[in-house]
Amino acid sequence: MSHDATPAPALPGPVTRWTPWVAAAAALVALGAWALVTRAGLAADDDPGIPPVEVLVGALFFGWPHALAAATAVVATAHTAVGADAPARLLALVTSGRRGRRDEWSAAMRAELASITASPRERLRFAAGCAPTALRRGWGRSPWIVAVACATVFAALTVATSRASLYGSGTGSLWAVIYGPPQITLLLVGLVAAWNGRSMRTGLEHAGAALAGILLGVLAAAIPEGALWAREAGVFLLDGDAPSTPLTAAGGALDALKAALTWGLPHWLPWPVLGAAAGARLRRRATPVPHPAGQ
Repeated sequence: MSHDATPAPALPGPVTRWTPWVAAAAALVALGAWALVTRAGLAADDDPGIPPVEVLVGALFFGWPHALAAATAVVATAHTAVGADAPARLLALVTSGRRGRRDEWSAAMRAELASITASPRERLRFAAGCAPTALRRGWGRSPWIVAVACATVFAALTVATSRASLYGSGTGSLWAVIYGPPQITLLLVGLVAAWNGRSMRTGLEHAGAALAGILLGVLAAAIPEGALWAREAGVFLLDGDAPSTPLTAAGGALDALKAALTWGLPHWLPWPVLGAAAGARLRRRATPVPHPAGQ
């Protein structure tokens, strides 16, 4: 760099000394929500004295991925939303993470916003109007391929484990499907996609599509399998427990649906964020920083 050249000033953004505190607050909110859920679950067992230690342990055990994902999302948003004012930061946030030809539209929208100088309200209206389109554009076909693949794999996995357990130990199989394999899959999909796409946004798009595919695949297989378990064994697909009253096929299907939505989906949500953030961070650390010519 020439000694006469003046470095371009960094654009302002919301990253301040308060950002770590906001991230910590988001993590505490997530843990607090899980503490409430844990306490409600323990109270459902009609236990009059619920030890606070049990609530705390349950919140930490189930909620640590959500707390970490919440803090990660706050920090990533703060680093991405860079601009001269709130509309510019909003547009920077929703158009970030695009490469090559896919960034042409985003660059045009940012240039159009820069040309609007008369009214702050008009700038905000323009940025807010662009945001939904920016979030939809540039996905490509690969996230949908990931979604279809995950739906197929997890539907087959649900059926295979269900039949093996039903005609084997009879101890239930859905718990083993919804806790473990989805989290690992979402973490890996987000990490690999963010690494290949060189952005956290790409990782989130692919891992979000994977999450939708996993949910649809599990539901498509678990609902009829739950009915089959009720007819064949009179127990729930989730864990093989028998209800206090005779279980109908409709009741078995409904319990499988509830189990996937209450025990599955909430536990899957943080892993796309964690995987995408990890992949983007590893990619940045592995990519050498280019030096300006003449330096």
